Amino acid sequence: MKKWISFTLAVRVFLGFIFLAILFHLLVMAGMVAPDIVWGGRVQSQEELIKMESISLFILVFMALIIAIKARWIFFKIAKLIDYFIWLIPLLFFLNTLGNLQALNAMERFIFTPITLVLALISLRIAVEKF
Repeated sequence: MKKWISFTLAVRVFLGFIFLAILFHLLVMAGMVAPDIVWGGRVQSQEELIKMESISLFILVFMALIIAIKARWIFFKIAKLIDYFIWLIPLLFFLNTLGNLQALNAMERFIFTPITLVLALISLRIAVEKF
């Protein structure tokens, strides 16, 4: 896997996708993107949508921080500790991929499933890097 994509490129691609995902979720919260294409199309109310989207945003920012620490861009002193937490990211994206396959909305199934699978593989590449 290390031969297919460099660590630095994997980090940059991953963080780029995370930035786009944050922007997407903010657009959903602002009502500029239809809410039926998130959370499997199962959100029942505006309050539930805001709650779930807030959770998404928190997780995305947390993942971006973990990746930035792993890349030794910030908080260098705890980078070794992050080597244990980093494995949660590919796991979450693999589970998200499975969840997207079960979505009621076809757009979520056919567009977001491949994206989350790519993110799972890229985050796995980042996780296997040893310093």
